[in-house]
Amino acid sequence: MESAMEKHKVLALKYRPQNFREVFGQEHIVKIFQNAIEMKKIGHAYLFTGSRGIGKTSIARILAKSLNCDSGPSITPCNTCPTCREIKDCISKDVVEIDGASNTGIDDIRELQKELLYLPSPGKNKIIIIDEVHMLSKNAFNALLKTLEEPPERVIFVFATTEPHKVLPTIISRCQRFDFKRIPVEIIIKRLKEISKAENIKIEDEAMLIIAKKADGGMRDALSLMDQVISYCVNSITVQNVREIFNLINTEVFNTFMQAIYERNPQKIVNAFRKKIDDGIDATEFINNYLEYLRQFLLVKLNIDLPDMLPNEKKIICELVNFFSEDEIVYIINHLIETKNSLRTSSAPELLSEITFVKLAKISDMKSMKAILEKIQSGKEQSIEIPNPRIITYTKETECLISKIEEKNHQNELNIRVESAEANSTTIQTNTENNLNNSEKVSYRLENEVLKREFSNKKSELQQFIDITESVRIK
Repeated sequence: MESAMEKHKVLALKYRPQNFREVFGQEHIVKIFQNAIEMKKIGHAYLFTGSRGIGKTSIARILAKSLNCDSGPSITPCNTCPTCREIKDCISKDVVEIDGASNTGIDDIRELQKELLYLPSPGKNKIIIIDEVHMLSKNAFNALLKTLEEPPERVIFVFATTEPHKVLPTIISRCQRFDFKRIPVEIIIKRLKEISKAENIKIEDEAMLIIAKKADGGMRDALSLMDQVISYCVNSITVQNVREIFNLINTEVFNTFMQAIYERNPQKIVNAFRKKIDDGIDATEFINNYLEYLRQFLLVKLNIDLPDMLPNEKKIICELVNFFSEDEIVYIINHLIETKNSLRTSSAPELLSEITFVKLAKISDMKSMKAILEKIQSGKEQSIEIPNPRIITYTKETECLISKIEEKNHQNELNIRVESAEANSTTIQTNTENNLNNSEKVSYRLENEVLKREFSNKKSELQQFIDITESVRIK
């Protein structure tokens, strides 16, 4: 029994790529390295960036084997010679792997520099792989600069990071940078099928789709999830098993939600939510699942193709989207995002969620804000009617909108007063001059010029007040 456990390897390790042919989803990077090895144009420093579990460290090891293989350099390392086996088992003296998260200080880099004083084996290269390099301190980075600029002979650095923006620009400029892509769902499914066949496991296509989507573009995550599912289902995996393990909510629940929103039936929504809470679903997890559903809902409304969507689910959603406008879908999404943020600090998450769902059920009672915003942005002088407060479901957005309308009306009144004062001033001046002789006209015009300047100053002050009001409104 103990020997069987010792031999067991998790899928992520058992099926880790051992050559360039086994790398999935990074064809552009594989092609570059294959050409570089064949043309013998290998750089001295590389920076691999991208999310977790997409092959950064695996390709670094494959590169090391390709360069140091006993039958190499070759784009197809043999994986049988002593050098390849040592690299695979992480015991090679010429391939040093460092965890940047636990070796962050300048002293660690100095120890590495001492290691570089020893030449690699004859005909070999010394490859230094630093994972999570962004975790190094600034002093540690600075200590690396000179080594990177003038590296020792036959030394190659490979840096891997999930956060390239934290790496110093002076380091990046000394490396060849490779941006790894998130692995598409269809490629993950293809790999899962191959592994299922090799492991003699029966798995439904829908179950594989759920695992691939939950992996979020990471092959390692997908294999780890697959391991978890196999432990629960043994040799036969169904979509229902997968939903139970990962606590996923069936799409039919959210279809019921959208139908209830259209029917303005808050009781139906709250009852459906309460049922899932009683089944052990967390309120925050429920909101997250609902947001993912609404993302697909919106994309279907925009006629954007979703290849990773189940056909039967897509058919139902295509029927439901006809009952909602794009503005209404976006409003629902924004409201749920606000609720999700509020749940982090709420002591009553279920109550907060229920209030949100009741508001969403009354979305059809709400007057469209789009026309009102267009009137404000058009800059027209006429007053804008504020909607009846009893009709509006009050949120921060609507309160801000009403405030903008009131400020706009106030600004229009000020503008009208300025124009009226200018018109009255011109009329009075013309009538008065007609009743004066020449000497009196000269005196009057001088006095009037002084009054004009005073009026102009007052007008400038008033305009400044209007500008300040407008700037405050925009902020």
